[in-house]
This record gives sequence, structure tokens and C-alpha cells, in this order.
Amino acid sequence: MTSQSSHRNPNRRAPQRAEATNRLPLLIAVALVAGILGIGLFGGRGDSSPASQAVAPFEPFVPSPGDGQTTTTYPAPVTQAPDAAPDLPAVDRTLRQGLAGDDVKMLQERLVGLGFDPGPTDGIYGTLTTQAVWAFEKLVLGTPRTAATGVISPEFWEILRRDVTITPRRSTNGQADHTEVYLPEQVMIVFHKDKPALISHISSGELTAEGKPKEYCETATYDTDSQGRELEEPVTKQVCALAKTPGGVFKYRRQVEGKRVSPLGGMWNPVYFNYGIAVHGAANVPLEPASHGCVRMPMHISDYFQTMVSLGDRILVWDGIKEPEEQTERDSLPSFDYADPNATTTTSSTTTTTTTAPVTTQAPATTVKPTTTTSTTSTTTTTTTTP
Repeated sequence: MTSQSSHRNPNRRAPQRAEATNRLPLLIAVALVAGILGIGLFGGRGDSSPASQAVAPFEPFVPSPGDGQTTTTYPAPVTQAPDAAPDLPAVDRTLRQGLAGDDVKMLQERLVGLGFDPGPTDGIYGTLTTQAVWAFEKLVLGTPRTAATGVISPEFWEILRRDVTITPRRSTNGQADHTEVYLPEQVMIVFHKDKPALISHISSGELTAEGKPKEYCETATYDTDSQGRELEEPVTKQVCALAKTPGGVFKYRRQVEGKRVSPLGGMWNPVYFNYGIAVHGAANVPLEPASHGCVRMPMHISDYFQTMVSLGDRILVWDGIKEPEEQTERDSLPSFDYADPNATTTTSSTTTTTTTAPVTTQAPATTVKPTTTTSTTSTTTTTTTTP
């Protein structure tokens, strides 16, 4: 059996090869028909299926102000950066102080997410929300301070719907906390390792029409000295000074809880960084510079500001003229108070009191003088008599 199978005649397979060869054209034709039918069956389904379409690469879409668009045909990434704008709906009315509603609350929450503090997110557009919008206008939109409105138009809202990234002018490479104060914009930012932790509208030293520090004169009661150190007893006097907020590089040196009255005026929870100049809360923080030289912030922010900074942190102040590092030591000095030259009434009264005191003191001396002379005369007479 083994030998017969191993020695089969190879010519016995020839008829089978010939038959297969004859069937080859038929098989090819069937294959072609099947291919055509396959294309017809599956090609139409592919045209209508999103899975079969070419996928364009993701390309972020940034709408221009006022175009009202927030999405594109490209899908948004699943994982967004921490500072990415949330999926906010459009706003169809202009938001301003005095209004209330869910859209106002949405605005407040968006500002909080960016680092601004509009006060309670209660849906009521009040003064605190207006001040936060001022800061956004001046810082992000580049609106001049005098042109800030505190109003959110639908076009303005479209910008708030975008991704907004705020970076420091002086990076620490993520190594330290610091504060930056921009006097032309009247905005202050507290950075924690280069990330904005607090952005606030401020009001610094009052300026003249020419943009120079304005002189002020007033009768003030002080409970701190020019360097912010507490006095044992309050002192009242008439003084003048310039409302100067100097530019430069400083450090937070001292902080006091509660209300303080210094040579630069009343302040709430001050954090001193340049002699008597401090960042502090104030009831009046208008759009224009209005302080005696300190950096005013809204009261609700000053309630927790001291927890946002640490003594020793750097605070850089831009005055719009020189870079902070370019300011000389003299440039960086505040204006120390001096006696009011026009305070004639108070000065005259004080002089009279001061003059009267020596007269009273000299009176006993005049009475004693004749006694001394009499004693001397008596002695002289006795001496003369002895020879």
C-alpha cells in the first residue's frame, strides 16, 4: 500500500488541471459582479454614516466680538484646561447696575472663575459687581480707565465666553507669590505662583489735571506714625502732603487688623509696604484715583485680603512712567506730611498758650531776685563795717 501511493502516475492529475483552467474565466466574472454589487451595497451606507467621513483635525474656534457664535463643527476637547471658559449660553440683553436675574448671576460666577470678586453671586447687579467689571474692562479689554462703563453688552459677554488667560508681568517661574499694581489701569492682582488668585479694582493717590500727585491739607487724628507704627496716644494736627503712590519694588512689611487712622487717612485691615502706604479696604473706591496715596480696595475684599498675602511677599507697582525696577530710591519714597502753612488760627492759639507758660514760670524768679539782692547787700555792709 505504501509503495503504490508513493509511486502514483503524475499524469492522472492532468484532466483536473484542464477542467480548472476552463472554469477560471467564469470565476473571474463572478468575482467582478460580486465586487460591483458590494460597492453598491456598502458604498451608499458609507456616504451617510459619520463614521465613514474624513475627520478634520481639531482646530479651536475663537469667535469675533458680536458674531454670536460659540461652537464650530469641530468637537470640543473632553478635558479642558483649568482656565477654559465654561459652556455659557448667550445673553440677549445689556447688563448694568440695578438689574437682577439669572444672567447677572451667571456673569458674577464667570468673574469669580477668572479671579475677580464681584461680591455675593446673588444675581443682583450692584456696586461690587460694577467694580469687578471695571477691572475686567481695564485689564483684559485694555479699556482706558476714564472710558470704563461697568456695563456688559451682548458683544462684551461673547468675550467673557472665551478662554481668558491672565499672566503676570513679572513671572516667578511658578516659585513664589507676589502682587502687581497697575496705577494707569487702577487694577491690582495677587498672583499665587504666577496664577491670578485675586484681581481687584483699586483707587490710588489722587491726581491733578496734569496727572501729578495732588496736594491735600486737613486736620487729622493719628493713631499711627508715618511708618504705620501704633502711637500710645492719638495726636490731632493740621498737616499737608502729596497724594503720591510711588512706583517701585517693595515688600509687605506689616499688617494690622481692624480700622487704623494714619497720616494718609483712615484704612481697614491695612497691609503696609512702603512706610505709611498700605493696601487697605475703603468704603469709597471710585473709578478715578482718590486716595491720599494708599491703594484702596473694596471693603468686602479687604475682609480676607490679609489671608491672600504674606509678610515678605513682593509687591511691584507700575506708575506708567518707569518700570518698577527702574525707580530710584527717591522716586519710591512717599510724600511725608508737613505742617499746614495756612493753619493760622490753630497756630496762633497754640502760640499764645506756649507764650503764657514761660511768663508764669518767670514770675517766681522775679520775686526771688530782690531777696537775693537784699541778702548780698547785707553781707556787703557787714564786710565794710569790719575794718
